[in-house]
Amino acid sequence: MTNDGAVCETKSRYEVFLSFRGEDTRYTFTCHLYHALCRRGIITFMDDAELKLGDQIRPVLHRAIEESNISIVVLSENYADSSWCLDELVKIIECKESKNQLVWPIFYKVDPSDVRHQNGSYGEAMIKHEKRFGKDSEKVLKWRSTLNAIADMTGEHLKSEQGRDESKFIDDLVSKIFLKVSPKELSSDENIVGREYRVEELKSLLHLKSGNVTFLGIHGTGGIGKTTLVKALYDSIYKEFEGSCFLSNVRETSNQIKGIEFLQQRLLSEILEDRKIQLGSKEEGTNTIRRSLASKRVLIVLDDVDNIEQLENLAGRRFWFGDGSRIIVTTRDQHLLEVGQINNRYEVEVLNNQESLELFCQSAFRKSCPETNYEDLSNRAISCCKGLPLALKLVGSHMIGKDLGGWKDALKRYEKSPHPDVQKILRISYDSLPFNEKNIFLDIACFFKGQRSEYVERVLDACDFNSGDGIRTLVNKSLLTVHSQNKCLEMHDLIQDMGKEIVKEEAWNEIGERSRLWFHEDVLQVLADNMGSRKIQGLMLDPPQREEINCTETVFENMKNLRILIVRNTSFSREPSCLPNNLRLLDWKDYPSQSFPSGFYPRKIGAFNLSRSPLLVLEEPFKRFQHLTYMNISYCDTVTEFPDVSGAKNLRELRLDGCKKLVTIHESVGLLTNLVFLSASECTLLRSFVPTIYLPSLKYLSLNLCTKLAFFPEISGTMNNKLQINMVDTAINMLPESIEKLTGLNFLEMTDCKELQHLPSSLFMLPNFVTLKVGGCRRLRESFIRFEGSHSVCPKLETLHFDNAYLSDKDVRMIIYHFPNLKDLNISCNPFMFLPACIKLSTKLTSLHLRYCLMLQEIPALPSSVQKVDAKYCYSLTSESSNILWSQVRREMKRLEVVMPKRVIPEWFDYVSEGGFPVFRARIKFPAVALALVFSEVDAKAKRETMPGRWKTVGMHLFIKGKRRRYHNFVASENHVLLCDLRVLFGFEEGEDAGFGVGKVWKTIQVFCETNLSLCSWGVYVYKSETNMKDIKFMSQDPSSSLVWSRHKMISDKDKILSKRTSLNLPAMHREFHMWNNFKGESSRVLEKAWRAMALTEGEGRSGMNIEDEKDEEVDSLLDTLAMEELDKHFN
Repeated sequence: MTNDGAVCETKSRYEVFLSFRGEDTRYTFTCHLYHALCRRGIITFMDDAELKLGDQIRPVLHRAIEESNISIVVLSENYADSSWCLDELVKIIECKESKNQLVWPIFYKVDPSDVRHQNGSYGEAMIKHEKRFGKDSEKVLKWRSTLNAIADMTGEHLKSEQGRDESKFIDDLVSKIFLKVSPKELSSDENIVGREYRVEELKSLLHLKSGNVTFLGIHGTGGIGKTTLVKALYDSIYKEFEGSCFLSNVRETSNQIKGIEFLQQRLLSEILEDRKIQLGSKEEGTNTIRRSLASKRVLIVLDDVDNIEQLENLAGRRFWFGDGSRIIVTTRDQHLLEVGQINNRYEVEVLNNQESLELFCQSAFRKSCPETNYEDLSNRAISCCKGLPLALKLVGSHMIGKDLGGWKDALKRYEKSPHPDVQKILRISYDSLPFNEKNIFLDIACFFKGQRSEYVERVLDACDFNSGDGIRTLVNKSLLTVHSQNKCLEMHDLIQDMGKEIVKEEAWNEIGERSRLWFHEDVLQVLADNMGSRKIQGLMLDPPQREEINCTETVFENMKNLRILIVRNTSFSREPSCLPNNLRLLDWKDYPSQSFPSGFYPRKIGAFNLSRSPLLVLEEPFKRFQHLTYMNISYCDTVTEFPDVSGAKNLRELRLDGCKKLVTIHESVGLLTNLVFLSASECTLLRSFVPTIYLPSLKYLSLNLCTKLAFFPEISGTMNNKLQINMVDTAINMLPESIEKLTGLNFLEMTDCKELQHLPSSLFMLPNFVTLKVGGCRRLRESFIRFEGSHSVCPKLETLHFDNAYLSDKDVRMIIYHFPNLKDLNISCNPFMFLPACIKLSTKLTSLHLRYCLMLQEIPALPSSVQKVDAKYCYSLTSESSNILWSQVRREMKRLEVVMPKRVIPEWFDYVSEGGFPVFRARIKFPAVALALVFSEVDAKAKRETMPGRWKTVGMHLFIKGKRRRYHNFVASENHVLLCDLRVLFGFEEGEDAGFGVGKVWKTIQVFCETNLSLCSWGVYVYKSETNMKDIKFMSQDPSSSLVWSRHKMISDKDKILSKRTSLNLPAMHREFHMWNNFKGESSRVLEKAWRAMALTEGEGRSGMNIEDEKDEEVDSLLDTLAMEELDKHFN
């Protein structure tokens, strides 16, 4: 298609290749897409010249396609007219099949069916090619089959008549692509010495082509490069998996309070891409991991594991993970791998002399070989490091800029520290630091490793250190790194240990004479024995379990130079009578006094955290703390007033949550020009916030659950920053007209503000306002009457939640008519009877929530953009309205998801069955189909015999070729139908096939429903624009003889067993919980048989047994999951 490629960066590998017809979209859509990709840092290949005449694609184009991760094909009107484009497309499809590359078609103002069947302009183009090359020529036949193949792929469709904003379309597309390319890559070092062959050795041990779950243990001494090597391995393979997570610093994190739970939560959040996951215990975490990842092919790295408990709680057994998963564990302790039964192991060895020289030179000379006259000195240097990568990098960094004499002096010092005393080698890098950088290094090593860089810099700056330059120096000296994504400070364990050793050396036998104290046993001894001195600059007391300490009230009196005081998880017998005025950070949860000591005026304090303390009054000096940037007094139940902080001009974050007796907040808070974050949620006695605010830096304001707060302040000046305001369940009855000055406001939630009567019209004209949530604001509905007569009240609003608000038909009509650009509308739990016909004009609407609208009778024709309709419990709907919801299927809506009261599946569905479970066969690709599941009423006996709520839970299992590929759990209702795109139900990403593969071999697909609801019928409708009917077959079932039906009966039998151990009252359920293990033993025998009947035999027309037998632990996991889900509902 082109001679040369324009790329965002000068690299030989591209993340995206753009294929397009130049005369159609070069200077419009494709040009804009290219620049949007580049702005997000996505390395993109696009031609920068007009198409040349010729018959062959240049080799450079072949290479560009082969070296790309994703090919985006812009199928425009004249795309097929170009033989260059078609040859290019053939190459793209070949790379998809041979290299598993992702292909992303964009049907740009063309119908996918025209591409598939070569109609319209595509038909005319192919006729022209046939005249030129011959109708039966191999080239033309290949082009036709390739066009058919790409039309069958899931992609994006920008319709000419849709009127869709192309810039928004491009932004959404680029966001999706960004998640697919390289945001998860970890290794920033492009030339890791010895990486290539070591990574290949590790890949061979992982057996990546195998479908089994494989564990690999990587062990070796500290500083040898285990983490660096496994990061490179992770980067090279993570895109081959459905989900991946690299858990770093497992040893250190797990030693913290709730550390294991934090790691479990992070593991699930990253793989499931759900940041809202919350875990209450390790046991809940292990059950959730087993339940959520059992059908996913995942890659997990547990880096720096030192305890078998960590392994058992994060990746305990192989059956926790889907087929083809890989779990990699790095550790210094080879015995731990033996205990964990990880027999597949790799020992990381030291670098050989040539590798050592290359790595050393990269640090010392910024190239892979020594400068002239430095060859012998370089060899002397690497002999000191004994092949340890960490030591080589540190020594090399230390040599930068030194002349020959400096090299010789330094080497004499290194040669006095022979291996294995690596600490002394590392110490030399520290000794060369200036005073400022030494202090910064020791503070980070002792107190702040793993903390966010911005927070640490604020504390260090308050200590009169130049933190910005200092941290950069430590990074340049290879003593510190800053995480590229979360900006947390990272330090190698050996380097941190070296820093702590330096502090210990200050006074080996006198703990109280050291500059910094961090080990809880040392700190407890110093405080109990009153051993503090002027030498102590920093003190952190954070024991793993809560401690009580008996000390004098003058325990801090001698610590005159104390800058950093961190106390957590500790109870003091006496309140301190003095605190050092030199403090820059006071982080003391459960501070044991109602007030500060007299004479405590820390004028240079930078951060206060006194959450959950019994403070009564915060005193006058706060207004003089001009260096204060962070303040947290959350859940101080006795604080009644928040003081004057007018002098705290640099305050950026203020947290007052849960101060139950807080009545007033000083007006100075409303005038803090640098304040970014302000939260005063759950202050249930707060009646007055501040009279006016001018907070130009503010990005987040929360006043949730301030149930007596009746007034929102006036805004005295324009605030342009992007702003989110949350005010759930307050007594506010109106917002001021000055709200118009919040020009950056984009999100406002006032759910359950029952007194709210008025929203000013200026709110709806704000230029960035896109989300409004006012559910439960029943008095607000009347304010919408004033919109009558105007057209578009809020042109920018995209999300409106106005549920449970007594909305009438007129109210709903006003809302829909005056908010024409809504994408998400929630008007559930309202008594209106008709949706207005003007909803057809809401052409951007994608989600419509109507649940519990018990009087709703009519739903008119919906816009083609609607994908999700939740009409649960809308029992008054007419059959005509239900038919309109069914018609969304005929429109072949992608991402379709509809729930409504039970109706008969229409005759125009391609297949309907009155029993069994959905099963069919397909080839070429995973089919695009809509699935209808009709659940009937549960009989009274079944309800009585089932745990409360259980009968509304549906577990959906997707089987492909006899293997379970996906699991989805959702709440359904009796006498309801679920209608959805099958790909939505199981969370498929764009272009994903979940192991279906490409080819003409028929594969069986089955959806098994695990529920106590009765699945009385199901149906399938094929999206003809995406799936050829020749590539899908439906199979008759005899439910009475089906082994899948047998499994459904087994599940029912299991639930009857379950029902015998519980009653409907909660105390009985709580007592019976302790009998759970006995119940599991009986039930597992039932389910063990059931698991083996979950899939169809390939090529047969009824259920069979060709899934591998699951281990007993998997049955155990399922039983745990079923019971815990129900018990959690009642005990939490």
